[in-house]
Amino acid sequence: MLESTSSTNLISSTPSTTLDNVISLPDFRRLNDLFDLSSHVQTKSLARALNVDPPSPEIISTMPRPKIVGHRGSMYQKLENTRQSFLQCARDGCDGVELDVYLLKCGTLVVFHGGGSDESPGCLRKHCNIEGSILDFTYEECSKFNFNPYYPEFACGHDFITNHPNECRIPKLEDVLNDMKPTGLTVKIELKGEGTVEPVLELVERLDMVDQCQYSSFKHHLIARVRELRSQKKEDGSHVYRTGALFEDVDDDDFINRANKVGASEVHLMYKQCTSERVTAIHEAGMDSMAWMCGPIRVNEDLAYRFYDVGDEDEAMYQLLVATGVRTMCVNKPDVLVNMF
Repeated sequence: MLESTSSTNLISSTPSTTLDNVISLPDFRRLNDLFDLSSHVQTKSLARALNVDPPSPEIISTMPRPKIVGHRGSMYQKLENTRQSFLQCARDGCDGVELDVYLLKCGTLVVFHGGGSDESPGCLRKHCNIEGSILDFTYEECSKFNFNPYYPEFACGHDFITNHPNECRIPKLEDVLNDMKPTGLTVKIELKGEGTVEPVLELVERLDMVDQCQYSSFKHHLIARVRELRSQKKEDGSHVYRTGALFEDVDDDDFINRANKVGASEVHLMYKQCTSERVTAIHEAGMDSMAWMCGPIRVNEDLAYRFYDVGDEDEAMYQLLVATGVRTMCVNKPDVLVNMF
């Protein structure tokens, strides 16, 4: 319990004294910073976490524009991981899209995220109000699933899901790739489930999209398998089949070695671990870098308990990431980032 006179004066000196305003999210962040109200606080500033100075708009305008990738498409405008979500990225001027792929028991490759852990992904409970994993169903069954309009991870909002049921369906990877092919956008394919490597490579090659598609996974043995099967290099020494090693928790002494060991072309770091030092180390190791955003639920948790100096994927957040020198940013609001340059 806070009983000091100074804390009472600070609270009473806020512009508005209504209870709602005192405990609003911005005020909570300020109090968090002053008094460590939450035991979950790890750092008070995203700028400090990334070890960068907040850049001015003038400085940002002189920095190289990162490649802009829509995380699961443009999830604040359309439902994530749907055909329309990816097409929206093309309309907004993105450089690429990121999507999640499973191989169903019927042999169909589908685009879907789902719940669960990286070790056991594809849970349908929160996403579709269905027990079990997407791996338990055929595509004919999955194509009829309705998404839960009130799941907070779906940033497009319940009205969009309710009012556009035909746009809110689990798509085949083949249909998404056919949509993306004429746009020229890079497609970053996250291999979510086992058994995805060979059929994904075969599909991409059949559609003549080798130069347009890349592959990533938290399960590094999957991208090691891509490199084992497809080791070709271009004249400049870069990989024809580009792969990204995804990391959530970074070991400063080991993550680059782990990426090199599986032949990764890129290292993909969670945004709050994408420090300027790590980005520099990645580039010095001859790999490209990417910062990826968590989904909306986890980003909002970070804003509530960790970072007071940025908003809900606002320009301030993106400016700090640009300042690290990262070459690609995979974000939930790609239209916001596009409009900054």
